Amino acid sequence: MSQFSEYRDFRSGALDRAVYSKLIEQSSDELLEAGLNRDQMNLSTRFPLDDLAFVKETITSLRQQSVLPDRDFSTSGYSDWERLVASLYDHGGNMTYIFPEEALLIHALASVIKPRHAVFAGSYYGFWAIWAVREVVAAGGEVTLIDTDDTVMHLAQRNFERLGVSENVNFVVADAISYSRAELADIDFVALDAEGPKSCADEDLRDKAIYYPITQAIAPAMLPGAILLAHNVLLENVTQNAYFEERIAYNELQYARWHSFLSEQFDFRISYPSTEGVGIYRKAR
Repeated sequence: MSQFSEYRDFRSGALDRAVYSKLIEQSSDELLEAGLNRDQMNLSTRFPLDDLAFVKETITSLRQQSVLPDRDFSTSGYSDWERLVASLYDHGGNMTYIFPEEALLIHALASVIKPRHAVFAGSYYGFWAIWAVREVVAAGGEVTLIDTDDTVMHLAQRNFERLGVSENVNFVVADAISYSRAELADIDFVALDAEGPKSCADEDLRDKAIYYPITQAIAPAMLPGAILLAHNVLLENVTQNAYFEERIAYNELQYARWHSFLSEQFDFRISYPSTEGVGIYRKAR
């Protein structure tokens, strides 16, 4: 995106977000020819202008609502860690990315919560967990990554070992639903970014609707007051971008049963408009 002057003006604060969003919609053919897909170009309209400020505001909001302990998060060494992960993490041909403010947010949450046991359900190849693992382990906690795919789990383990952060990390090849019911207990932090097959016959296991059965299975193992962070909770159209209208409507359908369950079992529920949207939920105390 940086080759486009409109993007540079937006990121510098010289161009209003809503105006930039309209320009992206008008320039979509040109951007497609440049190699971007529609998702990537439109997600750029949601980028925070200041990643650290966005995370500070989110953490402050959660502290003010008594969801988090009243302590600041540390950024000491984070920039060095970010560069190290960027240079050493082997994606193994997988195509995924974590936007900078979302990586920093999960680091900040781990820094403030100091979980004793953090679980990443549907962990893929560990690229969410890598931003939190040092904070959890430094506080004396353990991390459990769960995914059904042994190939991506072994890739995650190799990356964690390469970066020197595999101690006190459990790399579990299993179905997160059945494993949570049978094996997990006393969890105080859960990160959820799972995805089921888009053509699955069972609607509860299809695409992001899988959040419902996973959360239903893991909730009994969560301590009262435990925090659940869910990624891809994009439910707010911050720029009235036409591309997101259809996507948000789809998300609302996907998450309907999950939201109903959350309202029964979690006494705090909120979403924040990061690039792809994050939801923060607290297990009822």
